[in-house]
Amino acid sequence: MNENDLTKKWGDKAKKFLVGKTIKDVYYHTEKQNEEIFGDVDHGGNVRIVFDDGHWITASRDDEGNGSGVIFTTSKALPIIPTCRFRDE
Repeated sequence: MNENDLTKKWGDKAKKFLVGKTIKDVYYHTEKQNEEIFGDVDHGGNVRIVFDDGHWITASRDDEGNGSGVIFTTSKALPIIPTCRFRDE
């Protein structure tokens, strides 16, 4: 499979999953949720975007789930939705 085929395949899958969904909620993960997603203590929290059908999306720093990642936007008021670090208490 060449790069164009791969891009089309994953683009089609993402489109099928995302198009038409309605965002129901947006919040930062708890530390426990973050550990459930990324496996190890990441010390960072991500925004979770929750859809009305119960599915959700979040960012990762890579496709292996090795920690929290940021989301870039086209908004001048909010160009980046950052990772927020958990503090050791």
